[in-house]
Amino acid sequence: MLFYYAKQAIQHMLSTLGKVRTIFMNFTKKITLNSAAIFAFLSLTGCAPVIIGGGAVVGALATRDKGVTGSVSDTQISTVLKSRIYSHSSDLYTKIGMNVQNGEVLLTGSVPTAEWQADAERIAWEVNGVKQVLNQIEVSEGGGLTDMAKDATITSQIKSLLLFDAGVRSLNYSIKTVGGVVYVMGDAQSQEELNLVSDHASKVSGVKKVMNYARVKGEPAAE
Repeated sequence: MLFYYAKQAIQHMLSTLGKVRTIFMNFTKKITLNSAAIFAFLSLTGCAPVIIGGGAVVGALATRDKGVTGSVSDTQISTVLKSRIYSHSSDLYTKIGMNVQNGEVLLTGSVPTAEWQADAERIAWEVNGVKQVLNQIEVSEGGGLTDMAKDATITSQIKSLLLFDAGVRSLNYSIKTVGGVVYVMGDAQSQEELNLVSDHASKVSGVKKVMNYARVKGEPAAE
């Protein structure tokens, strides 16, 4: 009789463990799918996080033509630049945008004085590894939250168009919109691809002008 009850207890325990394993596997799958969905959404809105699992980030960086090393180098430049801008002036930090591609820094936004504009460019040039600084900061009071929301929508729409165009390697491009002006940086596989990117950007509602600083792979940066 004791053996019978022991056998029943063991069978019940094994059954429970099986159910727990099934629940755990389903939970893990949900986490993986949710993480992928969140990453895809944030990538389109330009807010992709630094880490969602090391493998996911390295994989995304490796698919860019400049590879992991080049991407990490740009990330280092961006991190140092943002830190120095913030240390110089937290107000300046909140008023400008900073994008880095292949060692080229794009500065955008609106500041109240020409001195602030010059300070941002000077600090950018002082960062080790910077090859070129494209200063597109405007001296003005800048727009409000409504304009920022419109710019974010434009950027998201352009990124979506590039993502679903088989003729464009969207990960090779960085898109920034300020006051309806779209700034494009990155590496194009060909002049045809570069033209496609500009064409997509110019057709989005609300775009006033497209400033394309991307270059065909292998060509030197413009002076």
